[in-house]
Amino acid sequence: MTAALLRSTRLRSALSRIAIVSAGIAALLVLGVSAPASAHDELLGSTPSADEKLASSPASVVLTYSAAIMPEGAKVVVWDADGKDWTSGDPVIDTNTLTVPLDSSMPDAGYLVEWRVVSSDGHPISGKIPFAIGDAAPLQSVTSAPEATDDASSVVPLVVGGIVIVVVVVAVIAVVVVRRRATPPTRD
Repeated sequence: MTAALLRSTRLRSALSRIAIVSAGIAALLVLGVSAPASAHDELLGSTPSADEKLASSPASVVLTYSAAIMPEGAKVVVWDADGKDWTSGDPVIDTNTLTVPLDSSMPDAGYLVEWRVVSSDGHPISGKIPFAIGDAAPLQSVTSAPEATDDASSVVPLVVGGIVIVVVVVAVIAVVVVRRRATPPTRD
């Protein structure tokens, strides 16, 4: 009876340690990953710049951010007043700079750049940049443009969730192993 009580006490002690360590790891992961999200990256500048009036059609739109951006989910659209997109290719990302080529036949008119990227902390950021070619006024909004889709989401919750799942699975396996070792062999 004393040996069984000793094994039971060891089991409870081992399970308590596993639970405490698992909770500590989970807390560190959640706190450690959440801290950088308080200050998101931002757009530092663009070419063309906001409300700029250009003499001729630009070859591209260049957006510069405060930190590296992720290629997943990068989206740039250059609308005219009729809702036509004047981009002529996919965005190209070089660390913290995004460049998208434009159709060279853009007429004198107002335009609106709508952009959306996933910042270095895993959160999506977006904005609008009005500009014009010729004597037109920069376009402040587009009423006939289709709604942009939210095709990229934050990866941070997925990473944290995956790590928490792994910690829980390891804790369950440890409990099973400790219980098997603590159970006395049965005699038939």
